[in-house]
Amino acid sequence: MTRNTTTEDIYSILKERILNLQYKPGYSLSAAILSQELNVSRSPVREALIKLAVDNLVEIFPQIGTRVSLINLDKVSEERFLRKSLEESALKEFLTNHTDESLETMRTLIERQKIALQVGNIIEFLKLDDAFHEQIFKAINKPSCWQLSLSFTFNEHRLRLLSLSSVGGTSNSVVMAHTSLLSAVEENKEELALKILHQHLSRISNEIPKIVALHQEIFTYNDAKNSLCYPKKSTVFPENFLETINQ
Repeated sequence: MTRNTTTEDIYSILKERILNLQYKPGYSLSAAILSQELNVSRSPVREALIKLAVDNLVEIFPQIGTRVSLINLDKVSEERFLRKSLEESALKEFLTNHTDESLETMRTLIERQKIALQVGNIIEFLKLDDAFHEQIFKAINKPSCWQLSLSFTFNEHRLRLLSLSSVGGTSNSVVMAHTSLLSAVEENKEELALKILHQHLSRISNEIPKIVALHQEIFTYNDAKNSLCYPKKSTVFPENFLETINQ
């Protein structure tokens, strides 16, 4: 990076690393180390960390340090409620307002998901998953509602990535749900389409106990008294963690 790198650039880089689990929940973040790594001054790094704290993606402990926020299970429930409410409402409108172009785009995204699954690129798979659902909002001219959902569901996003990487068969079930949903829309079966979407968005609820059992140290909840539990040491997921996380 150059000295002209903005706080927004650094914020985007760190945010992506957190959401992609390159930085594990609980991972210690040092402004000094990050400034050296990114070849920038400490000031924009500190400002970026403050922005991430506003997003609840990091926790800043005065005089102690900064860590990546743990995944809050109570927040996951709230985020999922918002997402389901928005998407189910959007789908109802989409059923009568979709175009052939939007359906073709969604078909293409499903095929790209299959390719990402074949090569084991779970991060790309999740991006395509979001792109598929985003098409529903774009088709009904409600893109801001989708952006609201994205900006409010950071805990759920990280949980979804863990689900795709550590619960067997999940990725295939996502592709099947997308395919079935698209077929129901094309056949104008509103009740079936809504049922498929509801089941699709509710799937992760059944997986949460398994995921938490595998990664207890990265989860928290609203009543947890963890403010004094700042970890002195933490590790970042290795580059191949999506392949090894279950080993």
